[in-house]
Amino acid sequence: MIRLSGRGAAVARRARSPRRSRAAEAAALFALLAAAALAWAAPAGAAGPDVCLVIAAPPQNEPLALVRLDAGNPVFTITYVHSVTRTPVEETYRADDEGITETSIAFTEHGPGLPTEGAAGETWELRDGRFVVTMARRFTGIRMRVASEQQPALFAAGKSTALAQWGNRSLALFAAYCDSKPK
Repeated sequence: MIRLSGRGAAVARRARSPRRSRAAEAAALFALLAAAALAWAAPAGAAGPDVCLVIAAPPQNEPLALVRLDAGNPVFTITYVHSVTRTPVEETYRADDEGITETSIAFTEHGPGLPTEGAAGETWELRDGRFVVTMARRFTGIRMRVASEQQPALFAAGKSTALAQWGNRSLALFAAYCDSKPK
């Protein structure tokens, strides 16, 4: 479920840390996959597993936080202040068992990296003084660079997570199954 994305990004690359062996990386990945498999193996007739959003530290994708999404509506929003126009941008996503789908982006002023029109199958409109592009762009994950002056935040299931709390750095976001009981 991990494909790193973002404006101009290509494919996910795992760089090897000199402090961490391949065996340690494989063990960490195996533990994450095993936990997801156990959560998925629910008894027949039971509700499916909840989808969570993992916030991780590239390049090894070590988990920093696990954000539980609303089981009935696994949607989350990322907001930030655009680095050039200094105006708010809001990106909305939906997570599922195959990854993440960007469903819209809204902003008040055009700027570098923001769409200037909708691509094929997308809509572009002016709504309540904001430009809104609706879409269905699929990703297996998102890689983003956060900077505290841009006030990046993630909103999901009525809760807010400040994305700069781990410092000015790169973050990876990807969908994963979590157990069905909130902790």
